[in-house]
Amino acid sequence: MSIALPAAVAGFYDHCTARNFAGVAACFSQDAHVYDEKQNIDGHAAIEKWIRHAIGSTDAVHAVTSAAVLPDHSAADTSPATITNGQLRVTADVSGNFKGSPVSLTYLFTLQAGKITALEIG
Repeated sequence: MSIALPAAVAGFYDHCTARNFAGVAACFSQDAHVYDEKQNIDGHAAIEKWIRHAIGSTDAVHAVTSAAVLPDHSAADTSPATITNGQLRVTADVSGNFKGSPVSLTYLFTLQAGKITALEIG
């Protein structure tokens, strides 16, 4: 099943798969924030370091299983593929070299002007 995602979110997953960690960071705004495994990560350099460790050390592979735009009555975007501003909840099955693999994770992306400004993984 192929799920259409906005460019920045699709880029996040594509660059993770390609192990292009600078490419992952480029999907985020300069002042973006990530919350993962009870850690706060802020800005491009920290995000690139985080994803290099998170993906590089586990050989994680993502298979997106669902995507939904969260309701925001002021947002004109309603399709996961076209959202440029607002929040998108993505569920992905993640497998790799880590305890508990595979696992289903939820990614809450906040987008502004087509860039990821925040990401919470749980």
